[in-house]
Amino acid sequence: MNAFLKLMSITMQQKLYYRIGFLMNLTTPLILLGSQLLLWNSVYGGGRTAIGSMSRADMYSYLLMAFLINSLLTWSSENELSREIRSGTVTARRMRPVRFLRQSLASLCGNLVLQAVVNVVLVALAFLVFHRYLTMPSAAAWPAFLLSLALGMLVRMMLVSTFSLLCFYTTGHLGLTWTRTALTEFFSGALIPVALFPGWLMTLSYCTPFPLMLQVPVQIFLGQPLPVPLWTSFALQAAWALILWGIHEALYGHIRKVATVAGG
Repeated sequence: MNAFLKLMSITMQQKLYYRIGFLMNLTTPLILLGSQLLLWNSVYGGGRTAIGSMSRADMYSYLLMAFLINSLLTWSSENELSREIRSGTVTARRMRPVRFLRQSLASLCGNLVLQAVVNVVLVALAFLVFHRYLTMPSAAAWPAFLLSLALGMLVRMMLVSTFSLLCFYTTGHLGLTWTRTALTEFFSGALIPVALFPGWLMTLSYCTPFPLMLQVPVQIFLGQPLPVPLWTSFALQAAWALILWGIHEALYGHIRKVATVAGG
């Protein structure tokens, strides 16, 4: 645990040193949030009070929480390991007396903590100032929401780490990154709530780990019904984290056997 916390601290110090990059990573999601609010405001225009099961207030609250959760890990932090693999600097990770996956998770957690502080402050201010236009969560929803959020972020970090390992088998990382980002953004509900998908697409989405990263925690936060019982959703999140852990360890075990420090 001491090594994990130390690696987290190093990552946080690096991010704070490059302040301009940190601010740029914050600005881009804010622009997307603003465009989404304007888009859905126009969709709810013309006297429409609800779309599917979501009222205007539900949607505004959903967008704010989706912004908070989806931007906890930025483009830069999610692609850090991929860039190291392609540049060869990943050798430093392989030489440290700390498990490879633990280093990856520590780096992602270091980025997440800093971004979480900023995101929580911004979203809390939005709920405080515009509460009359938003659906406010009940106090009873907070424990379940925080547990679901923690499990969802673990699933996301495991997915990022596993996808990054595929860069050992490619000559570039952008294609893999764009594929992972597109799948995550769409099927997690970051762009459109999964609850508004057609029935067949909603069913397909819940067969993947993506809604467990964002849609499910936000639904718990807003007090909306889940497709499965609450404790089942927790079990699914833990199960997907274990499945991705198994895939990651199998991939890295093969990589350790075939990868060389120089050449190939």
